[in-house]
Amino acid sequence: MATELRLLGDVEVLVDGRRLDVGHARQRCVLVALLADVNQPVPAEQLIDRVWAGDPPHRVRNALAGYLSRLRALFAGSDEVTITREPGGYMLSTDPSAVDLHRFRRLVADARSSAEPARAADLFDEALSLWRGELCTTLDTPWVNELRTALEVERLSIVSERNDAALNAGRHAELLADLVAASRAHPLDERLAGQLMLAQYGSGRQAEALDTYRRTRQRLVDELGVDPSPTLRAAYQRILDGDSDRAPATPAVGAQGIPPADSLPRRVTSFIGRRQELAHIAAALGQGPLLTLTGVGGAGKTRLALEAATRHKARFGDGVWWCELAALADDAAVGHAVAGALRLQQRQGLDIDATVIEYLATRELLLVIDNCEHLLDAAAQLIDRIVARCPGVTVLATSREALGVAGERIMPVPPLPPDEASALFADRARAGRPDFDLDREPVGAVAEICRQLDGLPLAIELAAARIRVMGSLDLARRLDGLRLLSGGARGASPRQQSLAATIDWSYRLLSESEQQLFARLSVFAGGFDLAGAHGVCAEDAAGEEDTLALLTGLVEKSIVVLRPGTGWTRYSLLETLRAYGRNLLRENAIEQVYARRHAVYFTGLAERAAAGMHTVDEGAWVDRMLPDYDNLRVAFDRAMADGDVDLAMRLVTSLSEFGHLRVGYEASEWAERAFAVTGPDHPLFAAAVGFAARGAWNRGEDNRVRSLAALAGGRSPQRGNGRVAYPGDVLADVALYEGRPDVALAHYTAEMERARREADPIRLVWTLFYVAICYAALRTPEAGLHAAQEAVQVADTTANPTARSMAGYALGLVLKKCEPEQALALFDEAAQSAASVRNFWWQGIAMMEAAATRAVHGDSARAAGEFIAVLEHWDRVGDWSQQWLNLRYVTRLLVRLGATEDAAALHCALVKAGKPSPLTDTAVADLGRPAADGLSGVDAVKRAYSALARYR
Repeated sequence: MATELRLLGDVEVLVDGRRLDVGHARQRCVLVALLADVNQPVPAEQLIDRVWAGDPPHRVRNALAGYLSRLRALFAGSDEVTITREPGGYMLSTDPSAVDLHRFRRLVADARSSAEPARAADLFDEALSLWRGELCTTLDTPWVNELRTALEVERLSIVSERNDAALNAGRHAELLADLVAASRAHPLDERLAGQLMLAQYGSGRQAEALDTYRRTRQRLVDELGVDPSPTLRAAYQRILDGDSDRAPATPAVGAQGIPPADSLPRRVTSFIGRRQELAHIAAALGQGPLLTLTGVGGAGKTRLALEAATRHKARFGDGVWWCELAALADDAAVGHAVAGALRLQQRQGLDIDATVIEYLATRELLLVIDNCEHLLDAAAQLIDRIVARCPGVTVLATSREALGVAGERIMPVPPLPPDEASALFADRARAGRPDFDLDREPVGAVAEICRQLDGLPLAIELAAARIRVMGSLDLARRLDGLRLLSGGARGASPRQQSLAATIDWSYRLLSESEQQLFARLSVFAGGFDLAGAHGVCAEDAAGEEDTLALLTGLVEKSIVVLRPGTGWTRYSLLETLRAYGRNLLRENAIEQVYARRHAVYFTGLAERAAAGMHTVDEGAWVDRMLPDYDNLRVAFDRAMADGDVDLAMRLVTSLSEFGHLRVGYEASEWAERAFAVTGPDHPLFAAAVGFAARGAWNRGEDNRVRSLAALAGGRSPQRGNGRVAYPGDVLADVALYEGRPDVALAHYTAEMERARREADPIRLVWTLFYVAICYAALRTPEAGLHAAQEAVQVADTTANPTARSMAGYALGLVLKKCEPEQALALFDEAAQSAASVRNFWWQGIAMMEAAATRAVHGDSARAAGEFIAVLEHWDRVGDWSQQWLNLRYVTRLLVRLGATEDAAALHCALVKAGKPSPLTDTAVADLGRPAADGLSGVDAVKRAYSALARYR
């Protein structure tokens, strides 16, 4: 007997094609409330709220019981549908595919996972064909109305995804009529307009496609006062470029017309089950700005978020970005962690949170923030600002409790059902015993293991690691005995008890040496490598091979997770296991001992890295240090908490070049904390002051720059200090940017001579670079030629990539007017050299000068494309002093290209910001463009991008 349960239209129940009478409106509403959560218990209070809202009748529970009784009688003739009373409430049980809503979502999930556009389009069409009209039109309660609205949004989102898939499959003509009608109904929908443009273009109607863009752009300006989004502009540009594949721009390009970024961690194990949860996430990501996955430790929240983000990254034009908070201990570090995940540096004049908000305000991306629970208030505050001010950003968070942010949708992550739990156990067991066959195991043994572990993925994986040394039946018996013996923590939920019991049991099965290493490894934040594990955790007499042997055993037993990477193999502990290990250290009163060893180890590592930054191995040291930034933060906090000022000063002054140029400005704030508790007589005082002053300079805090740098009393750091952290240099840079290059030149000339006397090649290249820059700023670049040439010679002797980049840039700058071709080659080489060691600041200025030189002496179209890349680069690096300079160059190019309206707009933005413009108000008037109100910096960048995109 075939039963169909329909919600996508009016409420209907069909048995063998025959429609049954569901009853009056209240009874139909009870049925809808159960079907929406099919196979899940719905508490009676929730049912009452869904059906009666705030106006329940007298003896409402009796009325509810009556409706449920009549519904049971309705399905009495069917063995496919049952309504039962469960501990958690009332539950309607049936095959989910019998309910059109859940069949719709299953088909959508299948379409999204299909690698074939044609197949995906067919599945989307099949899913959409299940809709028979507006949902539940005869019902009118607040809950039903909310459900109806949410499902309509979900349907429209799927229609857009279907359009993308069909366009990718080349079905342009088939879609054209529907897209024309939809665009008329929603004339301000930019995604729809982009799809219509591509369908018109693919059908041979290029003129109509361009006209669609012009009409949409005009409507956006007239009705909303905004320019087209980056994705719509990208679609327009592809049509202008005659893109032969004609694929839709929406899922394929980012905000700057490049493939969307992906910072997701590598998935090192297969993903089992969670089909329903993935479908719910897929729908929720299109329905609101924030979805929080909640659940106990070990429930699989992180793995589920990673899987969902991986599957849906094509939906977000600017990609998917992953931020891990587990390693953080301080609320103040949350903003820095998000900025680091976005590869974003703090902007001048803004704190780190404001930097993140400003950057995300114009992006269309998915931001995954993992493990929020221990920093809940700080994470919630930042996410609340993102949700409120960044309309194109969707946040997917994981936490053991909800964030409490407006607009938050909460999805509890339940334990795995029995079949998925058994499948997970079998998959993980085969990793250690390839011959493991679930069908050959004693009947019910694996199911009993999973039942005892409450379906918690972490507990199941830990237990499965033991299948190498005992059979599943023995494992089931031992787990049962453990639970009876342990019982878990008093007052803990059964799930928490089983997880704690499983971890405790796994720990007790380790050898004594493995137990010791596991507990000590918990002092690391974010991960570690073999050298770190040995340096912090090993016994004095042990060799690195001994540590590797123990570490290998922990990996094999699923206690430690292997994180393979490029060049450096890293390991980590799951956060639940790390917390267990820290408790062991506290119980044995040795937590402080190993926290201290951790701080000492990473201080020594930072000092070696600081020296390595000035050698040919600069790139290797950058790659080595970047994954350990969380460990460096923890080490600094430990040194400060212990009152070990010397250790804190050694650590922070070793980070100026690595942290400042690659990560952000957070470490310069540590420098202020460090020197504030020491005196000016400390040998590293000038270095710490210089680092703090450089941070203030980059943040645009000009007054603080002077006051901080003055603390050094004219002293310079010792040889080998980070290039960016000399107090006198920072003051000279202030003078240079304030239009006093003569002051800067006098300083750098004196420092150049001192570097020669001290035979310090790295410092000599730095000062020669600035001498050449100062002469260029004085409009006498030829006077700086000798300094630039010497810088190249000295840099070559060091083979240091940053030194070579600086020297090449300096030579290009003094040659760009008289020998532009040679200058272009030098700029390109300088940018590549800096990029090879992730020195983003030097890479950016080389890219910018190359684009500016090509704009004058080379290909204007190529220059336009390069300026777009520079706009994006400075936007991410966060240096507005360089971005304003870039906008000056762009203004000049736009005048040459005849884009006088755009050039005039950028001129006014520069004037409003107090920056020099290449134009005058008179020149703007001569162009026939009167001066207008100046745009903000962000809007000026958007205007520049929009204008350049027409010419590249």
